[in-house]
Amino acid sequence: MSAPISPSSFNRVAQFGTSKQVTNPATGGKTTHFVQQFSLHYAPKTRTLNQTYALSGSTLMDSKVIIIRHNQKVIADMLVQLPDGLYKIISNSVDDSNQLNTYDYLTIQLTEKGGK
Repeated sequence: MSAPISPSSFNRVAQFGTSKQVTNPATGGKTTHFVQQFSLHYAPKTRTLNQTYALSGSTLMDSKVIIIRHNQKVIADMLVQLPDGLYKIISNSVDDSNQLNTYDYLTIQLTEKGGK
């Protein structure tokens, strides 16, 4: 069993949402924009050196893991906006146990660099 997560670790905020395709009126071209649905506090999960080396050169190199309190609104097709960029949810390790405090581990992969 892993160590409990301190509530003070959830000191960052992520926006969760979807993408919407819109037409640029000036050019007529289509672009996609992030549409926020809700925001949640999260705790970043640090990788060990072994995990970092194992992911080196793989498709998961631009991924990270964040921890959120269990939330049924978070689904696999969502996007996550963090200060350093826009991410897609690759995996949601859901804790649907009957415990008082349950946490979900989200593996997210960078899709668009840059912040707001």
